[in-house]
Amino acid sequence: MTVRLLRRTALAAGFGCALATNAALAANDEIDHLLQFVAASHCTFVRNGSEYAADKARDHLADKYRFAGSRIATAEQFIEYLATKSSLSGEPYHVRCGKQDELSAAWLGAELKRYRSTPRAAMMPTLERKPSREPVHAEGQ
Repeated sequence: MTVRLLRRTALAAGFGCALATNAALAANDEIDHLLQFVAASHCTFVRNGSEYAADKARDHLADKYRFAGSRIATAEQFIEYLATKSSLSGEPYHVRCGKQDELSAAWLGAELKRYRSTPRAAMMPTLERKPSREPVHAEGQ
């Protein structure tokens, strides 16, 4: 009976680790997407009263994310704790796209929602599959 219990416990722990790993990978994928979205936006980012190009904003957010490390476990945490306001002044970040000015939290939150609603297979590049080769056997084997 003890062996069964140990096996079940080990299986449950392994399953839990797999779920945690999948969740971490999904969060990392979403955060990477948000960083790419910022860089590709061609919008102006306003931080502490100064304007920054999209690529500079992306670099700043990526630096904050690297510094935060494992303290950020989800894309929502990334938005809330790193991409919403200045850590120094507490001033909210703004995004200016054309004539529209929006708080970065709402802007990134809307993109995260859109990203999650899009099937991943449609977003991933198609990989070329090479035909499998039959194993080569030496004569007499």
